Amino acid sequence: MTLGFHVATDHCYGCKTCTVACANEHLLNPGVFIRRVRQINAAAPGGHAFVSMACNHCDEPACVANCPVGAYTKQEDTGLVIQDHSLCIGCKTCSTVCPYGAPTFVEEEGVSSKCDMCADEVARGRVPICVATCPMRALDWGDIDELRQKY
Repeated sequence: MTLGFHVATDHCYGCKTCTVACANEHLLNPGVFIRRVRQINAAAPGGHAFVSMACNHCDEPACVANCPVGAYTKQEDTGLVIQDHSLCIGCKTCSTVCPYGAPTFVEEEGVSSKCDMCADEVARGRVPICVATCPMRALDWGDIDELRQKY
């Protein structure tokens, strides 16, 4: 089973509750975010959307392949890309190679941080905090094959 997120951009209105809840859950420093809501603008009438983004836990993650100290691993059972913060040397290679800009450099700590899909919550049988707190239910989470069938 590979876990993943689904974002319903037609439901998201950019409130950033997911961003704040994530930062609070992970005790991030002020201004440090590992889930971000981005606004996409287009010229057409009503041509804007909001997209809640975090780590996509890629099939072939560039952060895993390029981290010089092996701080990133991809779990075989869930597909989650997990970072071992104790190994991170703060070189920012992960941020540079990630096509989504998911890893965030935490200046005060001198290391990078990224979404772990609330692995501790998931292990307790709960959903990631961003999914649980979204007031419009724009975020969903689960087995990626089931999400593809559902949406």
